[in-house]
Amino acid sequence: MEVCEMQNAETILSILGKQATNDNHEFRRLYRLLFNPDLYLLAYQKLSAKPGNMTRGVDNKTIDGFKKEWIHTTIELLREEKYYPKPVRRVYIPKKNGKRRPLGIPTFIDKLVQEVIRLILEAIYEPSFSENSHGFRPKRSCHTALYQIKKTGKGTNWVIEGDITGCFDNINHARLLQLLNIKIKDGRFIELIRRFLKAGYFEFNIKKNSYSGTPQGGIISPILANIYLHEFDTFMGKVCAKYSKGIGKRTNPEYHRLVCNRYYYLKTGRKHEAIELRKQILKTPSKDEMDPNFLRVKYVRYADDFLILIIGSKQLANTIKSKVALFLKNELQLELNQEKTLITHLATKRVAFLGYEITKTQENSLRKKNSLGHSKRAFNGTIQLLVPTQVITEQLKQFRGNNKAISHTSRIWMPVEEIVQRYTAEIRGLYQYYCLATNVSTQLSRFQYYHYYSMAKTIARKEKSSVKKVHAKYGIPVDRKDRPGTRNLIGFKYRNSKGEICSFTYYNGGLKWKETPSSQVMEALPVNSLGGQLIQRLNKSHCELCGNKEENLEVHHVRKLKDIKKKYAKRGAVAPKWVLQMSWINRKTLVVCHSCHINIHNGTL
Repeated sequence: MEVCEMQNAETILSILGKQATNDNHEFRRLYRLLFNPDLYLLAYQKLSAKPGNMTRGVDNKTIDGFKKEWIHTTIELLREEKYYPKPVRRVYIPKKNGKRRPLGIPTFIDKLVQEVIRLILEAIYEPSFSENSHGFRPKRSCHTALYQIKKTGKGTNWVIEGDITGCFDNINHARLLQLLNIKIKDGRFIELIRRFLKAGYFEFNIKKNSYSGTPQGGIISPILANIYLHEFDTFMGKVCAKYSKGIGKRTNPEYHRLVCNRYYYLKTGRKHEAIELRKQILKTPSKDEMDPNFLRVKYVRYADDFLILIIGSKQLANTIKSKVALFLKNELQLELNQEKTLITHLATKRVAFLGYEITKTQENSLRKKNSLGHSKRAFNGTIQLLVPTQVITEQLKQFRGNNKAISHTSRIWMPVEEIVQRYTAEIRGLYQYYCLATNVSTQLSRFQYYHYYSMAKTIARKEKSSVKKVHAKYGIPVDRKDRPGTRNLIGFKYRNSKGEICSFTYYNGGLKWKETPSSQVMEALPVNSLGGQLIQRLNKSHCELCGNKEENLEVHHVRKLKDIKKKYAKRGAVAPKWVLQMSWINRKTLVVCHSCHINIHNGTL
């Protein structure tokens, strides 16, 4: 099956994906795929909705004004092998601990080319990536990594919490290109990736070179890091296979003795003694926890964070940790942080991973009934995912004071509708991330109480009123999600696009624990489902403002449509035609001719 240069983007990526299922397949002549405009249109539609594209790179340009001519110019430079990525603009953003984190901002054209490269690399490498890798991959997320730990980690007693020192900043360029060369036999394609790696960055108006690491802020950085760390995934697969042995743990002699005695008591009619023995049996492990003939090693990675789950001795954990450090140093030129890479006994201490706490149940008497109605111990040794108490405590700082809900001073200036939306988005986001935690309902119910009344007090302070009056004015009856009946929640009514009256209230979605990740994470999205309408609008070749037919149309972008609407609402001015048109189609893009685009920016439309 041959990939043709002029096939549409979906067909090209599909063919590459099918070829990638053959581990021995070598990919040649990939560079010529970069001459296909359809791949750039697909890349553009994937990038178009991201607000970060309105941030200027070193060329002082953004995504605003995009036109097909940009694609043709870029393709010509690539044909002549004259395309060189520009250095990224480095800025610093504050972190929660008061420090600052460097952030690289590439030019939009570089982002566009990187997205095309990413699409090609993902099609080639995704089929061969490990099932234990979850970061920056389609149909995978933090939740799938956590679910794998919960599903496969039962009985774990030792956990290695992996920490690689500056992983993404220390990826060796020569080694990365060497790994790419195993599958990709195209010098021009590899050279283009090398140019992105070596593009450097501007800091305080001084250009600095890049000697290691993936491109800062680069779209191809996550896929390149996964390709690099796939070697580590493969190594860990061999480690897991080597040190795992045995079908099941042998029976605990003490448990066997108690069961035999209970059977004897029942047989001889000594029911009281049998009942007492039953209590002891439920508190005694049925299997020998120290069985040397049963070992298990499991491994899960998300980006540069990984856990190694071990059923075995601490000595085995130390051995594996040493082998991991040696492999990373010798094969990938990365350093395992010995101080931060901890070996934790899961029975006595919790492990932090991806914002959750991981522990295992220890209570032998916890039981549940099977399909036949028989009671059995099914919880002992199972992995539990928990919301860390300190996360809720930290989140509550801005909503609680002296153990009472307080108003949020910085939100008083917002319209009531926006206050309700902001608070709702916060608790919904918190719940959606921690819904896999066993204690999510307990922890978030505490948070929700203070959070809701903080919102009520913020609105009351804004309107110089009381919480009771706010409820009387904005309260809307809604069905309870946690139990039958209704309750009043603060919200507002509005008309939808069909003219129907709808209501929006503070979050009422419930806080139930979810055993498995959301189906939306597990299902694949069609490759052409994101932003397809924008490309269709661009291909119609008529200006959405003046209606003139024109081939060289431009796309006017705004960061957020609601900010533009709010700008004119605050002034009490009539919004210009282009804002009304954007509002009517409910898009933050507008396909216009060059003349209309100039008039938009000049404010003369």
